[in-house]
Amino acid sequence: MKRFYTIFFITNLLLSFYFVDTWNNANTTSRAAPVVAFFETGNLQIDKYHELTLDKAFINGHYYTDKAPLPTLITIPFYAIIKNMGWVNAREDKQLGPEVYILGTFLCSAIPFTIILLLLFKEIYRNHPKFSSIFLAMMPLYGSFIFVYSGTFYAHMISSMFVLLGYLMLRRKAFFWAGILTGLAFLSEYTLALFFPVWALQIWVVEKNFFKGFQFGIGVLPSIIFIGIYNYIFTGTPFEMLYKYHTFEFLHENYGFVLPSLKSIWGLTFSNYKGMFFYTPVLILSLLYIFKSKSLKHFIRHYLSYISIIFFIFIASYDVWWGGWCYGPRLLFPLIVLLIFEGIIQLSKTDFSKPAFWALCIFGLLGAFLAKITVVYSIPSESLNPFLDTIVPNIAIKNFNPNNLFTIIFGIKPLLAASIWLFLFVTSLLLLKKHLNTFQLK
Repeated sequence: MKRFYTIFFITNLLLSFYFVDTWNNANTTSRAAPVVAFFETGNLQIDKYHELTLDKAFINGHYYTDKAPLPTLITIPFYAIIKNMGWVNAREDKQLGPEVYILGTFLCSAIPFTIILLLLFKEIYRNHPKFSSIFLAMMPLYGSFIFVYSGTFYAHMISSMFVLLGYLMLRRKAFFWAGILTGLAFLSEYTLALFFPVWALQIWVVEKNFFKGFQFGIGVLPSIIFIGIYNYIFTGTPFEMLYKYHTFEFLHENYGFVLPSLKSIWGLTFSNYKGMFFYTPVLILSLLYIFKSKSLKHFIRHYLSYISIIFFIFIASYDVWWGGWCYGPRLLFPLIVLLIFEGIIQLSKTDFSKPAFWALCIFGLLGAFLAKITVVYSIPSESLNPFLDTIVPNIAIKNFNPNNLFTIIFGIKPLLAASIWLFLFVTSLLLLKKHLNTFQLK
């Protein structure tokens, strides 16, 4: 079975990395610029590149990334390797080229996406050891807005991977390691700090043991200490995030949090603007199967119950709850990954509705694919109907995304390259199914 896991991993790594973002997007540039600045100046000041991104902090006359540091710090040593190997095609005085975006994407998005897929497949296969496990694992994630970010240097994928691993440790009652991994998720994306008190308290309640909750807290502690030191270096106090010094002034008060509204709640749930059920259709089935038990005790003990409600309200309370220029409800990303993961596992244990599963997944895949081949995540905030306002018009004028491996390497036209990916995806599903079926017959 290890051989099949390897084939599954490599196949999905290639599929997820096929569309690779190299644009100077504000979010990705904020993470990429400190990487190259480190080798140019020996520090993380992005003064030279700050005009390329709106996502930045201004402190004592210098510009820095406002983002959580782990994705950038992970990328730095690997950038040193490719730089020393001569793979960075840039001037010594200005190294912010496509290489750093591609590397960051590979390390922080494509690999984590593939790990999440592999973990999901392994869990499903334990409950449902049939060739259809391939479809159950791959279709929900590719058939959602999550796939769109598998080829970008955002932090959502790596933070989701870490918090998912933390959740798996909770299920195994390895509370210290759950804390370690949840801490790493926080170092990748600041909003994940909300998981600390919620899960610590829930461990205490569920296990009826204060020490086990304390174990989780001890696991989290190194990440809290690290971010305190990191904050102190740049802001002069361990208690102020660089995010507070964002060049957007509305973030200076309460880090941009207000109160949730009916508009934000609707917008993040069922709307075609940023609704999680619209951009992750299979989430409807996932929630149905996670909380199918009517027992209050089941709800209280489930580690996704309270955090789902609290995290959703937390994001709905953010002044920019829609997440800026993006495809789908990206600020809910880690929560949606957890809910899909657990929901599909529970679904695999039952005689679920296959037509409903396929219809929801194909709808989600169609949307994600059309975004991938045109504007990816670059959808204006004022585009209230992203498909009719942005994606379809780009298709009409044949503005197809050239950021894919076949166009970059072989010069193939973007639309043809996109069609090749679709062919490879379907072929991969069928070949993996065949290979798994062969393995089962041995």
